[in-house]
Amino acid sequence: MSLTRSPRAAALLLLLAAAAPPAAAQLPPLTVPRGLLRLDIGGRFDNWDQRYRDGIRQEAAADFNRDPVDGHWLPGLASVEEQLRQVTGVQAIALSLGKSTASTLVNVGTYSIGAAYGLTSRLTVFGTVPIVRVRVRVNFKLDSTNASAGFNPANPVFGTSAGAAQTGAFITQLQNALTTLNARLQAGFYDSVPALKAVAQATLTRGLALRDGITPLLNTASFLPLSGSAAATALTRSIDSLRSRLGTDLGISGFTEAPALPTSRMSSADFEGYASNPDGPIGALPFTPPLISYLGDIEVGAGFMWLDHRPAARGGFLARSVLQGTVRLRTGRLARAEGLFEVPTGDKQPDVQGDVVTDLSAGRIGARFTARYVLQQPGRQFRRITLPDQPISFASTVAEVQRDPGEIVEGSIEPFLRIGPTLFLVGGVRYWSKAEDKYSYVPGQQPVEGTSPDVLAIGSKEDGTAFSAGLSFSHDGVQPDGTVGLPMDASLRWEKVARSTLGRVPIRESVVLSIRFYRKFL
Repeated sequence: MSLTRSPRAAALLLLLAAAAPPAAAQLPPLTVPRGLLRLDIGGRFDNWDQRYRDGIRQEAAADFNRDPVDGHWLPGLASVEEQLRQVTGVQAIALSLGKSTASTLVNVGTYSIGAAYGLTSRLTVFGTVPIVRVRVRVNFKLDSTNASAGFNPANPVFGTSAGAAQTGAFITQLQNALTTLNARLQAGFYDSVPALKAVAQATLTRGLALRDGITPLLNTASFLPLSGSAAATALTRSIDSLRSRLGTDLGISGFTEAPALPTSRMSSADFEGYASNPDGPIGALPFTPPLISYLGDIEVGAGFMWLDHRPAARGGFLARSVLQGTVRLRTGRLARAEGLFEVPTGDKQPDVQGDVVTDLSAGRIGARFTARYVLQQPGRQFRRITLPDQPISFASTVAEVQRDPGEIVEGSIEPFLRIGPTLFLVGGVRYWSKAEDKYSYVPGQQPVEGTSPDVLAIGSKEDGTAFSAGLSFSHDGVQPDGTVGLPMDASLRWEKVARSTLGRVPIRESVVLSIRFYRKFL
């Protein structure tokens, strides 16, 4: 029986026959036969809700889990504590909003389309354009049962008009009493009793110090101690002591008001409102980020097959090795400094990646060995200059920095077993190590007082091990009747990060799908 083929199909069959090994199935090849165009369609779906931090498994949002929520974690509380210590003289004052718990579930879907073309029998050029869809679900809770602080009733953003009026009346009365005392001292009102004059002078000094310390605290602080708490008692005692001196000892009346102190504890919504209010000191975005669909980092590169040993007969020994270079462009989108829980769609920095990929097989078994080196180039970004475990910082800490990422060294092995004419079962183990990042201010950026970009590098050195399993399919397009259809290969792989001893590494679970078609081109 004779078979007829179109000239294009015949040429395609000839090219495939020249390039393919006797075994019909294999892992997806990295190069393309000369004159063929390969269309690549891929999908990757990543999910994680936990991470490794220096080898310890924890919630991915563990930096937002604090017990207590105190000044060591929240700068707004730290500044109030310091001012209260100065005003009251009590060094043991400590404020807390309670305890916080947070969890996140991150879903990242990457849909990619790419192409590769065989310039020669050994040299292939390729490119990939990824579209990344990011969804982050956030569950943040504040348990304020044991809180000792709340919103300042007189704060212009988080307070009330009644609280502002009460505190305003207190400050006015304090100022009037001190003005009266100073006028009496100037007029010699207490000169006839030297001991009383000394008391009046000391009271004025003490009162002015209290006024200067307490006025900015009461007018601008976001938080104050809850009424009845130890810190509130210390503050009230200092005020009452001055009030007694002025009224009982020095005969100055009219100082009767007390500052407004919070009487209710904060809720989870209150805390998020504090962090995300655009007029507040933090200036963050709402905790749950919007769904994002954006470009990832586009890749272009080339592969050169430097070793191509084919078996003389079916079932013989096959050895192939490819040198592959990839340039990753900065086309992705970074997480914003205001987005405390945002996840980027790419690194948005130029990378140069080099791979040596070697396939060895004999009969139905084989393995792919990959050695990788990634030289990550510096890129600019806006970040909050704060320790990683203190993510809620003042908006004034946002600065433009240059990140010089650490280099990545990676190795993997993927053993495979042919379970059908065109189907392989594939396993894998992958290990990587990343060096520490380096950060510096960009030229012209004003330094953030009290900190350094170096804190951003903490925890950036990392390593990890991931295991994978999947299926690989490859068909040269030749039908049983000898006609040529559309050659294709495909793979489906599952991978999970199983171990890490350094850094903050998401325990990522991934499903990767790729389908690739070949056509004659030119």
